[in-house]
Amino acid sequence: MASASGYSVRGTVVSSATGQAVARAMVDLNGRYAMLTGGDGQFSFDHLPAGTYLVTVRRPGFIGLGTSSRGFQARGAFPARPGPARRVLVGADMPNLTFRITPEAAIAGTVTLSTADPADGIQVSIFREQMESGHRHWALGGTTQTNSQGAFRFSGLPPGSYMVATQPTLDQPGMSSPISGAVWGYPGLYYPGVTDPDSAGVLTLAPGQQAEADITLTRQQFFPVTALVRNSDPGLSASVQILDRGGRPAFLPAQFDNRAQMVHTHVPSGTWNLDMHAYARTQFWGRRQFQVSGGPASLVIDLVPVSQIPVMVHREFSSPAGGGQGAPDAGPGLNLFLVSADMFGMGGFGMAQSRAGGPSWEIDVNEPGRYWVVADAYSPAYVSSITSAGLDLASNPLTVAPGGSPGPIEVTLRDDSGTIAGQLHLRGLPGTALSVGEQRQVWVYAIPLFATSEQAPSTVVGDTGQFTFSGLAPGSWHVVACDSPQQIDIHSPDAMAVWDGKGQTTTVDPGGTASVQLDVIHMEAVQ
Repeated sequence: MASASGYSVRGTVVSSATGQAVARAMVDLNGRYAMLTGGDGQFSFDHLPAGTYLVTVRRPGFIGLGTSSRGFQARGAFPARPGPARRVLVGADMPNLTFRITPEAAIAGTVTLSTADPADGIQVSIFREQMESGHRHWALGGTTQTNSQGAFRFSGLPPGSYMVATQPTLDQPGMSSPISGAVWGYPGLYYPGVTDPDSAGVLTLAPGQQAEADITLTRQQFFPVTALVRNSDPGLSASVQILDRGGRPAFLPAQFDNRAQMVHTHVPSGTWNLDMHAYARTQFWGRRQFQVSGGPASLVIDLVPVSQIPVMVHREFSSPAGGGQGAPDAGPGLNLFLVSADMFGMGGFGMAQSRAGGPSWEIDVNEPGRYWVVADAYSPAYVSSITSAGLDLASNPLTVAPGGSPGPIEVTLRDDSGTIAGQLHLRGLPGTALSVGEQRQVWVYAIPLFATSEQAPSTVVGDTGQFTFSGLAPGSWHVVACDSPQQIDIHSPDAMAVWDGKGQTTTVDPGGTASVQLDVIHMEAVQ
């Protein structure tokens, strides 16, 4: 609505989960104009000059728009990512605006001890399932402590899937020298009370949902374990951790005596892994599985140099410029790195880097394991094939054995890539700017329907509704347009099923351009 000295902007802030009005939400325009919504969730700004404004919305207990959320209420937590800020064009005949913010979820629980002692000060960790370079894994999200009643709470959680676990608690935590005999304590457990994370309960939270995760701990003996470290130099600095049977961190304290080249720890009965990294001019790694059966244990762990995997790049280019924009003159022409294929994988990250003495590249792998190789080429080049010892790495993870190398990673790059040019069906005529009011932002994803080591490209589309993906490998692609950002797991058939009947499938020919026209998917209705 026009005024004598400008225009009025009016609207409402509502919950994305219930559609109900959200009172006392802070609405901010360009960091210059701000106000709290009333009890009816409404806001109103008067006498605003015409132009484009960036609108952010925040409210305790909600994941805002364009602002940082409080995140997990725990030390070391990852904050919940806010939604994108909104762009609003202010002018004559302004429509009423509606901004939706997502209520935060929470997980609360109580830790009970078998001895009926107070369960205060127990460390509790939370894990969240998330995407890393196109692959899903569980990431440690934060820790908190139980209070005097044994209660804990993780609040400020975005919707998603979570696991909760207690960390081991010893009567005598930490050792600086060998200690004879066993100490007592409470082994760590995953909710609802298991030691194996593969059997743990997964809590999938909707916006604003509150979940409970009660855990009962049984007091046990922790027996002394000593490990002699071989192939190590006294000058090396080292980190040591105890892993469970499946190779996941058990959060048990362990110390390395550099002078004696010995590791000391205490663990309860069971099967464990001792994992060690040593650093000097050369990096070393060692892991030894061991068994504790009601008494002390001793073992020997051998350190071996970390694996260095040669990278061989073959270029099948039709033009001298095929190396792509931004590619280093002597570089491999692509970004190449590793992502653990273990859902709890925490190590093994490596990147292709040049070695002195010639145009060759290698990847350092800081510990053995199974890894997805992610390779993103510089456009207009694309990864035509990627193998190691005949294994297709576009479809299979790479296995790195202790102290060994799986063989060179061979990458073939081609430059006869194709393009997808698209148009969204927005209000107004295609190819023209939208009218005053909220300026639509749409997230468009090109999903390859073939095995690939490259990540699925995405782009944000503005007022015109036009978009382009270039540097694409020839083949079939499925293109979708969403009204909110998405994490698309292109490697999971179950995750891909949500896109059936939505978007458009097209074929990209070598050096060709495919055209698509898309309707925008309203993701709240889908999810």
